[in-house]
Amino acid sequence: MVKARSPALPCGGRGWILIVLLAATGSLAQERYDHHGALGLTVATGGEILATGAAKGATDNGLRLPIELGGTLSVTNRSEARLAARLTVFGPQLAWSAYAGVRSSFGYEQLKTFFDLDFAAHFCPVWTLGARVAAGVQYDFLPVMGVYTTLGAQVGGGAGLRLSFELMAGLQFRTYLFE
Repeated sequence: MVKARSPALPCGGRGWILIVLLAATGSLAQERYDHHGALGLTVATGGEILATGAAKGATDNGLRLPIELGGTLSVTNRSEARLAARLTVFGPQLAWSAYAGVRSSFGYEQLKTFFDLDFAAHFCPVWTLGARVAAGVQYDFLPVMGVYTTLGAQVGGGAGLRLSFELMAGLQFRTYLFE
């Protein structure tokens, strides 16, 4: 018995089909900027000034340059659930942390303001649990992509006390899967 072969797509044709489909998704978004029904990916970097003190004398103070990778899921027209992880390799010590919370935005147009309210967990070098509060501005230059900046503060306690201030800038990529 001879099986019929499906024609192979030359030069990675499947990859090109995926790119075309993703581009078509953006054109089908009909120029909306409200994030309703959106699933997002965020990538950010910036600077953080940090002061910590631990009971055993360990400290972690100074300027850091964190890299953040996160995800968002639309909850309402103006708010998104947010999960993020940060790795700091440029600073006094290697550090990593995780965040979970909500991002609430104001406005439906391309330029909008927002605030973040997150639970923050820092694991290394001194573990602390606390809160992160930030305010920011986002400009959506495409219905599926925007650039943002935030100014925030964190406070926490655990194996030590932590206080930090941050200025971050990033990109948010979105798809309207849950529309």
